[in-house]
Amino acid sequence: MSYCINPQCKKRDNPDAAGNCQTCGTALLICDRYRIIKPVRSPNPALPTDIFEVADWGTDDGDWGTVKVLKTLKHAHNVNLVRSFKQEARVLIWLAGTAGIPAVAPDGFFAIELPNSSQKLFCLAMEKISGENLLDFLNKNQYISQKIAVYWLKQLTNILHHIHKYNLVHRDIKPSNLMLQPDGKLALIDFGAVAEAGINATPTGSAGYAAPEQIAGKAEARSDFFAMGRTFVHLLTGIRPIDFPADEKIGKLNWRDPIVKIDNFLADFLDELMEPLPETRPENTDVILEKLNSITCAKPK
Repeated sequence: MSYCINPQCKKRDNPDAAGNCQTCGTALLICDRYRIIKPVRSPNPALPTDIFEVADWGTDDGDWGTVKVLKTLKHAHNVNLVRSFKQEARVLIWLAGTAGIPAVAPDGFFAIELPNSSQKLFCLAMEKISGENLLDFLNKNQYISQKIAVYWLKQLTNILHHIHKYNLVHRDIKPSNLMLQPDGKLALIDFGAVAEAGINATPTGSAGYAAPEQIAGKAEARSDFFAMGRTFVHLLTGIRPIDFPADEKIGKLNWRDPIVKIDNFLADFLDELMEPLPETRPENTDVILEKLNSITCAKPK
């Protein structure tokens, strides 16, 4: 089956041999290179983007048929969305070759025009990260061990080190944006909210994970540390951060539970990551790695 990229198409499934969509006439070989295999998620008119799995029939014979992910922005008239989409493309091109981040080639960002329409689609072709996101992993496994938590925390900190050195903030760290690859390594995906650190930006973030200053539109590197702490509370307990009570006076999460046995060293470290004020969190990724290297969990579950 070949799938039509046109979001206005009424019947998007087509035979493999078709050159153009049999319903709307849109070319099924996008930019003479990419052919959609299937949607990664069901297309939703309410969302500004669609995400597809595609085969890349590019110019390099050795890579013919490589499966990639194609993200499209449907709302080309929205200046803010276009700016964010272009920023995501630039960042992923800059970070190409960094372990744990989906690679984008210099020509991976492009725009196409649809037939019989003034609408333009912005497209971003990126490496497909194989594996399972940690929210799905958690739904099957309930929670992770402390030993795994420390191992994954180190990996995510190293990924953030490469992002933060460009003065960038991911701004959407959560279990569903972390992929567990077949080799056991983590990857961080969905850079749609990435922004320059320390500037006034559109408030964004996922409920329960986003830092207070990020919600106010002033994210910095330590905002990602807050989200990392909240993410690992979720992974270690199996409970979403938003479902824990919070101390309204000081803004701290009351997540420690005698039923969930977590060593004080690790729990104290996560609390430090989740401090309400950014200046009371670890200063940078080097400090975090130093602290993680000193943590020894007495009774990993």
